[in-house]
Amino acid sequence: MKKLVLLLSILFSVSLTAQVFVIEDGVTINTCTGVFVDTGGDSGPYSANESFTYTICPENAGQLVQLQFSAFATQAGADVMTIYNADNATDPATSFGDFSGTASANSPGFVSATQDNPSGCITIVFTSSGGVNDTGWVADISCFEPCQTIVSVLDSASPSSNEDGYIRVCPFEDITLTGSGQFSTSGAGATYEWDLGDGTTQAGQTAVFSYDTPGVYLVNLNITDTNTSVDPDGCKNTNLINQVIQVALPTDFTGTGNAAADSALCFGESTTINGVATVVPFLNECTPPESDVTFLPDGSGQVYETSIIVDCFESDQTLDDIAQLLEICLVMEHSYLGDLDIEIISPTGELVRLHDQGGGSANLGIPWATGGVDGESNNLTEGVGFQYCFVPGTTNPTLVGGIQPNETFVSGDGPGTYTDSFVPAGTYASVNSLNGLIGSSLNGSWTIRITDNIGADNGYIFAWVLNFDPAIQPPDLSFTPTIISEEWDADSTITGIDGNVITVQPPSEGQYCYTYRATDDFGCEYYDFGCEYSTEVCIDVAPELIYAAPIDLFVCNTGATSSVFDLTENDAIIYGPTPSPADFVLTYHRTQAQADSGSSAISATDAAAFSGTDGQIIYVRFEHQTTECYETVSFTLNLLDQPVITSVIDMIVCDDISNDGSESFDLSSKTLDILGTQAPGSYTVTYYTSFADADAGTNNLSSPHINDSSPEPIYVRIEANGGAGCYISTY
Repeated sequence: MKKLVLLLSILFSVSLTAQVFVIEDGVTINTCTGVFVDTGGDSGPYSANESFTYTICPENAGQLVQLQFSAFATQAGADVMTIYNADNATDPATSFGDFSGTASANSPGFVSATQDNPSGCITIVFTSSGGVNDTGWVADISCFEPCQTIVSVLDSASPSSNEDGYIRVCPFEDITLTGSGQFSTSGAGATYEWDLGDGTTQAGQTAVFSYDTPGVYLVNLNITDTNTSVDPDGCKNTNLINQVIQVALPTDFTGTGNAAADSALCFGESTTINGVATVVPFLNECTPPESDVTFLPDGSGQVYETSIIVDCFESDQTLDDIAQLLEICLVMEHSYLGDLDIEIISPTGELVRLHDQGGGSANLGIPWATGGVDGESNNLTEGVGFQYCFVPGTTNPTLVGGIQPNETFVSGDGPGTYTDSFVPAGTYASVNSLNGLIGSSLNGSWTIRITDNIGADNGYIFAWVLNFDPAIQPPDLSFTPTIISEEWDADSTITGIDGNVITVQPPSEGQYCYTYRATDDFGCEYYDFGCEYSTEVCIDVAPELIYAAPIDLFVCNTGATSSVFDLTENDAIIYGPTPSPADFVLTYHRTQAQADSGSSAISATDAAAFSGTDGQIIYVRFEHQTTECYETVSFTLNLLDQPVITSVIDMIVCDDISNDGSESFDLSSKTLDILGTQAPGSYTVTYYTSFADADAGTNNLSSPHINDSSPEPIYVRIEANGGAGCYISTY
């Protein structure tokens, strides 16, 4: 019966177990499998003068019947099949059309009931004439269940969103989202998956997650049902929740620290520490990306590509109207337009040719060298790039050489000028319509492809850019947190607070750390809490400097205005209690300022024989060599006048009854008389039995003194307090 014997033999060999349904009049069947054929079956053509109405309905409600005709041949214009998208043939508006003939274009091909057909049935009306009959048809019967409408819904969020609908959180703060689906038919068996906007997902209606990287994230709930008729993975929701989650950037504490910018402190010192907290804005701008420089070396049939990444649109956003693409602009130079193909390729593979060779020897931009030198590709120096923009729908011409001939250029490889034609910068039409990019994903890698078809030339693409209509860009989700509190943690070593500035004075050596905290308004509702950040400033306190106070120095006044002092007499005294003298350095200075700054120290040689005046103050700097902590002390140089002995009368007492020639004498009773007008506090008077002892200051007598002989000479020594050998002795 069939002209396509081989085809049908294959078909029936595959479908031997399928039920065959032969058209008959007034019959309705319910099936989703089988083969629908004419009355001739597999043994001959259909009959003459047939008139049948046959309805095929799905097995279950909600399904739609489909017919796939693998063969169709009827007498053209005489034997006609009319197919209706309904369970009857009463409404011409439901007709898919009339089909007759033997050409493949005359076959119904694939026919499916539509979703606006509540029955899901297909009705076939076939009439044949009394003339020649043909081989009829074969169609596979199947059913499919159209996707129901699924809408994903956000039911609850913790933290809750603000008045703009945005959820604001801290880094690492837990977020809980719970969602559901609204199904036009049934949600039984549906699965749920959260797209967290950072490349990760979570299954289930509830997701608990956090972000460790600050920024803006769009979160969506993807729902898939169990209907695999359309998609083997199931039907999906078509809406986007696009829940915006803004994750704050940490507070910037730059500027927080010791006002002296020194983390070391000497024992006993105090310092101020300033607390500075500055919020960091997050900019979510959709800036058109711009490419890097791409060299177009000499090639024959070589292909060069330069790509840019667009990533600021919503994940499923596509180019729906070419007006959404404002322009494609290239800044480039090339010494021979006529051998270039320029194409743009979208992230999803759509390709449009912008320039298709042509244009002769015209330049793009101004190449560096003349045509001869540059044409041999001996000069790789960058020339001057012109901007060429391809704009959808423009009435401007495509890139054509010679538009501006005989322009004068300065040659880059030698003196003089030359003339050449070039394509001026401007706006041009693409060779093929940019409508070919419609349907492309906006996000992804966009590529300019250059094919250099002929050798002996080169050039550069300095940059290229895509400019989209700002109206299709997502809303600006940039944000700037607000600091709601900032303060230093309490610490017993803080001695003063002035706003964000504290004064600290640690009581002993060691490290002391102070914490400054700031809280912003993210992650909180009604400002009860927020994202808290902190920084720590540590101060190292050097050990206490242990030393002894120096003594004043004295020398006898010889009548001159100055005298020589040995300042180093105080070295041993000052170093006396120091545990590790080698860790310190001791210097002498003439002024307090010099001692504080450590400048103009008196040299060791001069210190041992220092020419000083009466009452002169010497300043000592006692400095730790590692920490550079120091203390300053002072002592006074004194010139003492030579003492004077005032003559006194002898001491005479009566011998007692023993008449032994010895009695007790109170020598100290003569001290004031011996000093005369000299101040008693400035001198020491001692008594001796020989001049040699008095002159040496040894074997002085105690008072009262019992004489050894009578009369007994007593020798007196007067010594200025402070020593320095300033004394006088006599009797």
